[in-house]
Amino acid sequence: MAEQQQTTKWRLRSGDYLGEISALCFLHPPPHLSSLPFLLAGTGSQLLLYSLEAGKLIQSFQVFRGIRVHGITCCSFTASSKTEDRSLSFEIAVFGEKRVKLLILSLSLSSQNELPLSVELSLVHSLPRFSHWVLDVSFLKCGVSSNEKENHYLAVGCSDNSICIWNVSASSVVLEVQSPDKCLLYSMRLWGENLEDLRIASGTIFNEIIVWKVVLQGPVQSFPPSMSSLEGDIRSQPQFCQCKAAHICRLIGHEGSIFRIVWSSDGSKLVSVSDDRSARIWEVVAELPDNPVEVAAGTVLFGHNARVWDCCICDSLVVTAGEDCTCRVWGLDGKQLKMIREHIGRGVWRCLYDPNSSLLITGGFDSAIKVHQLPVSLSWVVGRKDELDQLFVGADIFTGRIPNTSEHVGLTVIRQQSHHTDSKSEYVRCLHFTREDTLYVATNHGYLYHAKFCDTQDAKWTKLVQVNEQVPIVCMDLLSLNVPKCSSGVDDWIALGDGKGNMTVVRVIGDISTPQVDFILTWSAGKERQLLGTYWCNALGFRFIFSADPRGTLRLWRLHDPLQTGSHPSAGSANVSLLAEFTSCFGIRIMCLDASLEHEVLVCGDLRGNLVLFPLSKSLLVDTSTASETKISPLIYFKGAHGISSVSSISVAKLSSSEIEIRSSGGDGCICYLEYGQDLHSLEFIGMKQVKELSLIESVSATRKPPNDLANCGYAVGFASTDFIIWNLITEAKVVQIPCGGWRRPHSYYHGHVPEAQNCFAYVKDEVIFVHRQWTAETERKIFPQNLHIQFHGREMHSLCFVSENTLVEANVKHDISDKSSWIATGCEDGTVRLTRYVPGVESWFVSKLLGEHVGGSAVRSICSVSKVHRMASDMNIDSKNEQNSIEDTENPFLLISVGAKRVLTSWLLRTRKQDEEKSILEQEEATNEKSCFPPLEKSASMSFKWLSTDMPPKRSSSSGKTKSSEKLGVTEEISSIKTYPESKSISLVKAEEDSTNGLDDKCEDDWRYLAVTAFLVRCSSSRLNVCFVAVACSDASVALRALVLPHRLWFDVAFLVPVSSPVLALQHVIIPNRLSSEENVQIGNAYIVIGGATDGSISFWDLTDSVENFVNQLSALNLESLGNCQKRPRTGRGSQGGRLWKSLGRSCSKKGSSIGTVTLEAEERTNSDLVNGDHGRSGTVSGVESCSTEMMNNGSCETEIINAAISCSETCSKAVHDSSLDTAVHGIGSLGGRCEIQPLYVFNNVHQSGVNCLHVSSVPSSQGSDTGFVFRVVSGGDDQALHCFEFELSPVSTSINPNIVSPDGGCIFGNSESVKNSFRCSQSQNKNLRLRFLHRDRVASAHSSAIKGIWTDGTWVFSTGLDQRIRCWLLTDHCKLTEQANLIISVPEPEALHARACSRNHYEIAVAGRGMQMVEFSAL
Repeated sequence: MAEQQQTTKWRLRSGDYLGEISALCFLHPPPHLSSLPFLLAGTGSQLLLYSLEAGKLIQSFQVFRGIRVHGITCCSFTASSKTEDRSLSFEIAVFGEKRVKLLILSLSLSSQNELPLSVELSLVHSLPRFSHWVLDVSFLKCGVSSNEKENHYLAVGCSDNSICIWNVSASSVVLEVQSPDKCLLYSMRLWGENLEDLRIASGTIFNEIIVWKVVLQGPVQSFPPSMSSLEGDIRSQPQFCQCKAAHICRLIGHEGSIFRIVWSSDGSKLVSVSDDRSARIWEVVAELPDNPVEVAAGTVLFGHNARVWDCCICDSLVVTAGEDCTCRVWGLDGKQLKMIREHIGRGVWRCLYDPNSSLLITGGFDSAIKVHQLPVSLSWVVGRKDELDQLFVGADIFTGRIPNTSEHVGLTVIRQQSHHTDSKSEYVRCLHFTREDTLYVATNHGYLYHAKFCDTQDAKWTKLVQVNEQVPIVCMDLLSLNVPKCSSGVDDWIALGDGKGNMTVVRVIGDISTPQVDFILTWSAGKERQLLGTYWCNALGFRFIFSADPRGTLRLWRLHDPLQTGSHPSAGSANVSLLAEFTSCFGIRIMCLDASLEHEVLVCGDLRGNLVLFPLSKSLLVDTSTASETKISPLIYFKGAHGISSVSSISVAKLSSSEIEIRSSGGDGCICYLEYGQDLHSLEFIGMKQVKELSLIESVSATRKPPNDLANCGYAVGFASTDFIIWNLITEAKVVQIPCGGWRRPHSYYHGHVPEAQNCFAYVKDEVIFVHRQWTAETERKIFPQNLHIQFHGREMHSLCFVSENTLVEANVKHDISDKSSWIATGCEDGTVRLTRYVPGVESWFVSKLLGEHVGGSAVRSICSVSKVHRMASDMNIDSKNEQNSIEDTENPFLLISVGAKRVLTSWLLRTRKQDEEKSILEQEEATNEKSCFPPLEKSASMSFKWLSTDMPPKRSSSSGKTKSSEKLGVTEEISSIKTYPESKSISLVKAEEDSTNGLDDKCEDDWRYLAVTAFLVRCSSSRLNVCFVAVACSDASVALRALVLPHRLWFDVAFLVPVSSPVLALQHVIIPNRLSSEENVQIGNAYIVIGGATDGSISFWDLTDSVENFVNQLSALNLESLGNCQKRPRTGRGSQGGRLWKSLGRSCSKKGSSIGTVTLEAEERTNSDLVNGDHGRSGTVSGVESCSTEMMNNGSCETEIINAAISCSETCSKAVHDSSLDTAVHGIGSLGGRCEIQPLYVFNNVHQSGVNCLHVSSVPSSQGSDTGFVFRVVSGGDDQALHCFEFELSPVSTSINPNIVSPDGGCIFGNSESVKNSFRCSQSQNKNLRLRFLHRDRVASAHSSAIKGIWTDGTWVFSTGLDQRIRCWLLTDHCKLTEQANLIISVPEPEALHARACSRNHYEIAVAGRGMQMVEFSAL
């Protein structure tokens, strides 16, 4: 097999790069062919061609190899003279680093389709390599003499402050001019259509701008090639004119490096941006002065909070883009007209503005390309002090008053003057839209008005009813029944609550212009000033309504036959009855609600961020008897879902016949997702999305999504400070922003299916009702803003992994497991974890989902997935068929683990949506996908993870894995460290913290970080528990084994892996089945081995088998289910505390612990209690560790039998959960087997001369299950640029085998190692349970030209990448020999991680991440 693979030719094919946008350029076709220009964007080594008319990617092109596109220049277009021919050609110059390429882009347009029928990019000429970086390129229409009209020239500006004129036709240099101020430049920009008019603006390293031009002085002469700025041979002898550089002026004023310079269209102005956070506008004279002059900036634009990267100028507008992720629009007078903040990460790198279409394009480090349409005359609103300065295109502003307060009955465009008001004046208390042209208004005098807007910017007011004379209306809610869109009729149900505690229901019917009151129903719903809220529920319809008081009581009322009551009936008990009172356990006012009749549950959110669920039986709603109301207590609750901020909206959707999904939004700017299981009455927090642009989210719309999929919501509506904002959650773009004074004013909003073009907002200010309305049909104009390219991480990535159940598929499988799409999980420096889908095609990177963010935005350093579940030895001998079936029926959890700075460890669980037998939900989703404007997705497109748990230590904690730390704290070696971490702390810890505040431990929050992680799952079927064991390496040179117990979400410390002299940078694990003997193929359990590579170049092996088995076996005997779940919500760092515990009220916890000892704990900290248990773990002595030298020849093998003694340790555990609001004390749990200090099984020293940056292990496919054991191959890469590989065999030790360390020929391998050149030092400890044989090894000294950062193997192939921006593919032969088969330059700068997956036989997908991410395919030719 290996010989056949060596003779086969292999290829690496570069895929699309997903990273920073480095260049933008418009391509303007003739107006009769397209009203909007095309867009060329440079990202990595690629060009992306977009149709702004269609808002889609047309094609991507690879133009360089490993060189980033820095700039794009378009000369002109050539259109066919034939009327029926709609073909175009554009001449384009693309430059990056020291290279320039001339290209022809040909388009064939369709008269019916917005996308071109065909696209072709052809190379005209690749200029020789320049000796300095190219900063700008410009096409010149004529050459060095006026009679050369037929020639075509290219001006190239270089970073040494020189220009070069290139003859395109002759492919030669005709002119090169060096500025007298020869210095390095940060930026340069050329202006002019011919050489006589060409002017150069150079931004020097001295923070100055030198403006100069070329002056011709004589005839054409020969010019030696050695003087050229081009490297290599030139096709023809270059020609040039005698010329000199003449300085025009020197622009002084910047206090930092000048990153970008742009000319105005007429060449009279310059705009420059700098890292001094300013932009400056300069007036530049066209004439050549007698003496160069120094010019100061005319206008300075201050406003950015960080460095400014790019700018553009057009007419009276200046646009700047900066590192603060904002794009700002300025007037020439220096006033800021608009600010757009939609990118994330390191900022907006490029901006481009087209005055013809008023389109503003921005591209950032986050890979997003966003399109905005500015008002045609944005300068018209400059300096206005009212709300008109933020108008969007096509928006209308109406202002007016209620009829009784002024003579202005209708709404007018002219803003009314504020009038003095007193306590008896009538003013607006509530507003509510029912459609885009209808608004209901309630006042403090008890009046209800109906306002109908007209196209003439007037409004027709109708006084509907006065509920009670001189009694204010304090709350209002609206329920609109479905009326055909083509109809002008209305059927609205308005519920009003007044200050006397009365509730009034008004039904309005008739025509939209002439509404009529069908009936009014009034009754007493509470005490005076105690009725604060009235709520309809869409799931219940108009026959039921809720009222809320300030003490958390919610009343459910039934309206008896309201449609048959007649007009204006008198209030009475016969018309309304009180069905039930729902009393919250928190005693806090209910702010919003929703219900699911099928699951018989009512979900409520209160004023302090809590979610409370009540039972809502169908019998209660159906029963028409007049019995007294029912008192209903909470079923379950989640405390602090939104911290201490109010819950503003709740939505409920069906997941299955027994599960619902709950989505809530609140005043903390977060959207929370929870799952409720009807069978077990369980409530799980599954995820949260923080909308950083909003401080308050009032509601979340579900437009453009399949039903019952609340996680894929479209828009968030809320407020940021004093502005009303609609935010697109898919494109991460701001749709609407209206200054209104904040959310405390009476306000209402309404939007259609496309809020970008259909939105209404009304608010009250100084007795005036302001109505902002923008309502156009979706087909009338293009919808902006748009997101042309998906948004990705805004900073560097340190880790990635493929997420699929076939992650570790062997390479040479017989069956094809290829999948058209791949999911990749990535962790970023900004603390975010994303799940990105890759589909080979035109737009390969299909979608990128934000899973979550580490606490405080702490950097994610490592990430791994785990799906395979390993069973314990006790599960192997289950004879019961029923129990065996129950085990098989249990779902295997698929986990994603991420670790990073501040020792944050976060886990996610793969979310599976259970469908009913009737498949009603699936049918609805399929039907919706057919009608949706988005393309249908495959089944894998629904992959989603839900947040499971986040763990991090208290602020003032030191790593317990270090002996030195333990000594400083006075902790003995016998102290327990297997502990649970709910949000609680022992009384002893409170005392310790009090002592630390007195100066004993005056430390800031530690900066230790997790550097690497690996994990595996173990199932304890007897107790139906899954335990995820997580090995994490910390920067304080400690490695810990931790356990996450599912489904209870409890964290335990299990063991520490010692000794570790240097921080471990990479972790991997292997698991093999144990057998009784080679004759008896009976599995008695598993052996768990962890392998780690450290910064000192060593690779260590640890055997975790005893610790894992002891922990799981003793965990199985505990009744953890009695404690409920110890879960919390992720912290946001925005004043939202989060981290509350929830508990089912129907299943109270026993106050008697299952073991000795009782501990009362406080909330908000992790447990560190030590409880003594009578049953200790197995005792023994720890064998010493001896150093030796091991010889491993390339053509030989050696055998090492390691003895692993049992570790003597006291194993204890404490488990406590406390809910401070209910004063519940939960007692400690018995011992689970305690912390062990696991000695290394084997340590290889000096494998690398410096740190082991990456490490990967894989089994050898042909060796699995062999009689001799299990063979694995470990590959590693380090800062020494070396690639190391060795092969070892693991097998259980038989009693008949001599445990002495011998080589295959019987000789001792620990002999005279000094004579062996290819030797390395190792340390070992003795183990009688496992036999470890090292078979072969190989080392490539200079595998890469710089540090190796990522590596992966499947036992046959090895893929590696390094800072040299190359992927290299190596073949592993039978004797572990590494042979390079292919290599490729990638577009990812500073690659940090690599992962791969086998798609089919000898076909792999390789993902590389660093500053961006790129997919590479490896296959046979």
